[in-house]
Amino acid sequence: MGDKRPAAVITGGTGGLGQAVSLAFLDAGWDVMVTFVEEEQYQELRRRAGDGASALRGVCADLTRADEVERLAQEARREFGPIAALVNLVGGFAGGFPVTQTPEAVWDHMMRLNLKTCFLTVRALAPLVVENGGGAIVTVGSRGAVETPPGLAAYAVSKAGVVALTKALAEELRRDRVRVNCVLPGIIDTPANRSAMPDADFTRWVRPEALARTILFLASDEAAPISGACIPVYGDS
Repeated sequence: MGDKRPAAVITGGTGGLGQAVSLAFLDAGWDVMVTFVEEEQYQELRRRAGDGASALRGVCADLTRADEVERLAQEARREFGPIAALVNLVGGFAGGFPVTQTPEAVWDHMMRLNLKTCFLTVRALAPLVVENGGGAIVTVGSRGAVETPPGLAAYAVSKAGVVALTKALAEELRRDRVRVNCVLPGIIDTPANRSAMPDADFTRWVRPEALARTILFLASDEAAPISGACIPVYGDS
C-alpha cells in the first residue's frame, strides 16, 4: 500500500458493532469514512477515537435509497479517490413469526434493510476498490443464514441473500484483485441485544471487538489468499 494511508468506507460504522470496527481500522492506521443516521452516535465515535478522529469522516445517509448511496460514493471519491476496503455493516433484525404468519411488511423490511443496502452499496462503491488496483470487501451475514431456527425466516433469508451476493461478487471481482468475504456472527454483545434478551448469558456472545478484529484481518494484506469465504464467528454460543 506504499506510504499512503489505506482508506476504508464502513457503512453503519457508528452502531454497536460499527464503533468497534471503525475504531479497529483507525487504530490500525486507516483513513475511515463511516455512514450514520444519528448524529449523536457519530459524535460519540469521534470522542472515542481521540486523536484518531482526524482520520475519520462521516456521511449521514439512508442506504436503502439508491440516490443516497450514490451520494456516499461521490463523497468517498472526493475525499479519498480509490479505496482499499469497503465494509458493509448496515442491517437489522426482526423475527418471531413462522413463515405462514410473517407479515409482508416485516419480510420487506428485512430484505430492504439487510440485502438491498448491501447490494446498493457494493454496486456503487466496489468500483472504487477496483480503481485502487485491488482490495477487500467485507459483508456481514449471520449464523441464522446457515442455521435457521424457527421464527426467523425473514431475517435468515435476507442474510442468506447477503451470503449469496458475497459469493457472486467474489467471482466477478476476482480478476480485479478484489477479495470479497463474509463474516457470520452469532449473537453480538451489544447494548441493544442485552436490552432485548436481558436473561441471556452475555459471556457466551460475540464481543464486538473480537468480530472487529476478524473484519480488519479480512481487509488487510494478510488475508490476500482469501476470497469467497463465509467465516463463522459464534463465540461460545
